[in-house]
Amino acid sequence: MSMSNYHFIVNSTASSGAGYRTWKTVEPILAEENIVYSVYFPKDVRETEVLTRQLTRSSGEDCHLIILGGDGTLNAVLQGIECFEHTGISCIRTGSGNDFARNMHITKDVRKALFNILHHPKEITLDYGELYLQRDDTDAGERRRFIISSGVGYDADICEEVSRSRLKSIMNRIHMGKLVYVLIGIKQILTRQSGKALIRIDDKEPIKISGMFFTVAMIHACEGGGVPFCPQADPTDGKFDICLVKNMPKWKLFLAVMLVYIKKHYLLREVTGFRGRKLTIKTENPEWFHMDGETPCQIRRLTLECKTGLRIFL
Repeated sequence: MSMSNYHFIVNSTASSGAGYRTWKTVEPILAEENIVYSVYFPKDVRETEVLTRQLTRSSGEDCHLIILGGDGTLNAVLQGIECFEHTGISCIRTGSGNDFARNMHITKDVRKALFNILHHPKEITLDYGELYLQRDDTDAGERRRFIISSGVGYDADICEEVSRSRLKSIMNRIHMGKLVYVLIGIKQILTRQSGKALIRIDDKEPIKISGMFFTVAMIHACEGGGVPFCPQADPTDGKFDICLVKNMPKWKLFLAVMLVYIKKHYLLREVTGFRGRKLTIKTENPEWFHMDGETPCQIRRLTLECKTGLRIFL
C-alpha cells in the first residue's frame, strides 16, 4: 500500500466521542512522522457508505482505509467498498462493542496500533458475509454485507432494543456499556416468545423448528461485546459457524447464557452447531435480524452467503 493512500475515517460520535478523542491522539503522530493522509468525519452510516464508495472505486491504485470507530462504522465501510482487490482496511479501537478488534487481537494501545499499521502491517485476507433480505414474500429483496455476524431472534432483539435505549449512552460515559446488553438480554429471556422457522444450510435438507430462540451465522468467534457463540469460528476458512438454539425452557436459557461465556453451551441438547457456506432462514412471523449489531428492519426470509477477499492490515 502506498503511504500517500492513507484515508482515515473517523466516527467522531463512537462511544460518546471516543472516536474523536482517539483521532486527537493519532493526528500529532502523523504530523510528527510526515505521513501523507486524508481524514474524513462522516456524520452518519449513510454518509460513511457513500464516502467509502467514492474512495474505493477502482482506479488501479490501492486505497488504505483506517477506521476510527466501532463495529457499526466497520459495517458501514464494508457496505461501500467498490473494489475489494485494491482496498485494504485497518482498525484503531474505539466504540463500545469492538468485537472485530477483539476477535482480531488488535491492541487497545492507540500509538502501538498506529505504529504497526504504518510501519509493520500484516496483511490477512478475511471472509465476510453477504445477505439477501426479504421483508415478506412480495419483497424484491436487498443485498447487504457483514463483517462479524448476522442472525435472527434473541441476539437481534437485544441489538434492536439497545439501539433505542438511552441507557447505552449513559453507561458508555462511565465505561459500563456492556452492562446494558446484559440487562436487556435478561429482559429478552423473560419476555421473548420463540417462533416457528425453517432453516437450510448449503444444499442440505431443510430443518423445521417449532420454537426458534435464535439462529446466528458467525464469521468470527465472538459478537455482542465478546460473547463466544461460535468459539471455533475461523474468519479465513470460507464458511460460517452457525449456532441454533431451539425449544429451550426459560430457566434453561439462563443456564445457557452462563455456559456460553465459558464456551460450554453446546453441552445442552437444545444448542446445535453447524458449518456451511450458505444459510437460509424463513420465519413464520416477521423477526428482527441484525448484521454486526445493526438492526435495519424485520424480515421473514434471510439468505446469507460467506464470501472471501476482504484485505485487512494489522
